[in-house]
Amino acid sequence: MFVFASYPGMAQRVVFFIMLFSASWFSHAETDLNELNSFFSHKTLKADFRQEILDQRRQLIQKMAGRIVIKRPGQFSWIYQYPYEQQIIADGKKVWLYDIDLEQVTVKAQDQTLGGTPAVLLSSQGNLDERFKVRRIQRNDELGWFELTPKNEDGSFEHLYLGVKNKIIQCLEIQDGFGQLTKLYFENVQINKAVSDDVFSFSIPEGVDVIDETANQ
Repeated sequence: MFVFASYPGMAQRVVFFIMLFSASWFSHAETDLNELNSFFSHKTLKADFRQEILDQRRQLIQKMAGRIVIKRPGQFSWIYQYPYEQQIIADGKKVWLYDIDLEQVTVKAQDQTLGGTPAVLLSSQGNLDERFKVRRIQRNDELGWFELTPKNEDGSFEHLYLGVKNKIIQCLEIQDGFGQLTKLYFENVQINKAVSDDVFSFSIPEGVDVIDETANQ
C-alpha cells in the first residue's frame, strides 16, 4: 500500500496532476461539443449516403443508398436511389413521401412526423446539448465519436451516435427501442453551398394515389 507521507511532496503532485488532468479533459470535451455544434450551425449540406439496417443480432437486413440536400432550419430532400426509388421532401411545414414503385404520395405535417429520423436531426438548428445528453466515446477508428441520448424519454430512439472528422459528420447511427441499428455513411459532403428553395418544393405527379393527412388541419 502506498503512503503519501513516505514521499515528500507526493500528495501535492498527485493532487496537482488530478486537477490538471480534470481541467484538460473538461476543456477538451467542451471543445469537442463546440465543434460538433458548429456542424449544426452550417446553413446547407449536400452529400451522398449509404444506409444499412441491422437487427438485434447485428445481422444486416437492408442496404440503401441515395442523395441528401439540407437547408437549415427544417428543409430537406432525402432521395433513395437504391434498391428502390423513394423521395422524402420537406419545406419546413409539410413532408411529402413519394414511393415511386407504389405510385403513392403521402403528405404529412412536418411538426407531427419524422421526429426521430436522421433527416430531421440533420436539418435542425441549435445546440445539441439542449435536446440530448452528449457524451464523448472511444472507438477503434479515425473518427471522433459522440453518444447522444434524448432528454425527452418519449423519443423514437434510445441512442444516437455521431462519427465526426474535420468538423464534419461522416457517420450517423441510430439505435431504436427494439435494438435495431440504422447506420448512415456520408460521402462527398459539401457544406454551405448555395441551395435554391425550389429543391424542397414538391409537385405531385399525375396519376398517383395521394394520402393527404394535412387536408383537415
